[in-house]
Amino acid sequence: MKYWLTVLSLMLPLALPGHAAEGCVIETVARSASGLGPWINQDNWLAPENLRVGLQSAGSFMPLLRINPMTAAQVLRPASRQLDLDKIKARDPLDRQQRDAGFLLVTRLYADGVVVLSDGRIAGERYWNGLAAKDQRLLLGATRPFLSLMGAMAVAQGKLSPDRSIIRHIPALGTQTGLRKLSIRRLLEGEGRFDWSSHEVDDWLAAGGWHSGTNPGGIRAWLGQPGRWERDFSIAPMPGEVGPDGDLLVWAIAESHRLPLAQVFCEEVYRKLRPETPALWLTDVQGTELSAGLALSLRDFARFGQWLIDARNNSRRSRIPNWFIETLTASAGLRTEKALELAGLRKGSEFRYGFVHLGGAQNRVAVLGPYGNSLYIDFDRRLVIAIFAAYPRDQTAAMRATLEEVWDAVGSATQSGGRR
Repeated sequence: MKYWLTVLSLMLPLALPGHAAEGCVIETVARSASGLGPWINQDNWLAPENLRVGLQSAGSFMPLLRINPMTAAQVLRPASRQLDLDKIKARDPLDRQQRDAGFLLVTRLYADGVVVLSDGRIAGERYWNGLAAKDQRLLLGATRPFLSLMGAMAVAQGKLSPDRSIIRHIPALGTQTGLRKLSIRRLLEGEGRFDWSSHEVDDWLAAGGWHSGTNPGGIRAWLGQPGRWERDFSIAPMPGEVGPDGDLLVWAIAESHRLPLAQVFCEEVYRKLRPETPALWLTDVQGTELSAGLALSLRDFARFGQWLIDARNNSRRSRIPNWFIETLTASAGLRTEKALELAGLRKGSEFRYGFVHLGGAQNRVAVLGPYGNSLYIDFDRRLVIAIFAAYPRDQTAAMRATLEEVWDAVGSATQSGGRR
């Protein structure tokens, strides 16, 4: 059964002529009863051989929210100079042979789509393997940067206190003594994670509904189980990694606004993008949004990168705090001895607030999700490269090296000068 939820704080504006564009409409969509057929099921829909189907068919296996901002979509106009990916020279990082960007995308990254924005205009756009511009793809671990940004915005608005314990913002977890030393700042920065056994991770996945295991209480019942957080912090996670810590952040953001996360996301982020298609957010059986559950179209994923560029260049008109973007892009003074080296990327690349600060040329960051799904943002060149892919591994050095080569080659092709 489908029903419509209207953001309560916006009910009056929505009822008045001329104000519909200011709100959000969120539809609850039950898990599809029909599934995808006999060969893809709840336990293999994210297996490497099924990624192209699974990442675009999450509603066949899990309930979700359809998030529709009532704003007119911003038309992405074509750039005056269009890129031909098959003519952009690039060196293959696997065998060091001279090839082209199109070859690396299709053959090495298993790409299904790419959108290149240069100064806010489409300089290149290609789709393969049945992906269309309107299709939403599940971002999985690439959801985390969106959560970190929403958390930073809540801090800037005084809704979250960065140095206070997480349990001060989530009263339901007040008896979890293992969380007393976990501050909002530490959770947002994501420079460490709790150490979970493989059995506990499997149990957490079952609580979210990611596979067929039984845990009917939902994700928050799992998070609040007595003694759940009595454990040590481990080393920094890899980009794109997901875990129970992210669901803590989801809960804290929702509590700070006293609204469901989907409503916060729509009002604070998605509506600002003026997107073309509704966003989707997977939930557990209780209707709670999951920390790896965001799905966007490729164009709207690219719009997110452009929004960050515009916010940095015109901070007075943005609700994104200045310190957040400056922290992402700062090239010195933030690196610690515990910073994780990201093999395949240039020296100095490191994990920050769910994003990856890229070494080498200044003012470049990336969102690195699993399977090659990624977003490259060059603030100086005003360049965004959004890629949806079905690489058969979560993260590898070869995948990251190939992404870096594509970013360099395409970035160079948008400029009159040489490569950086």
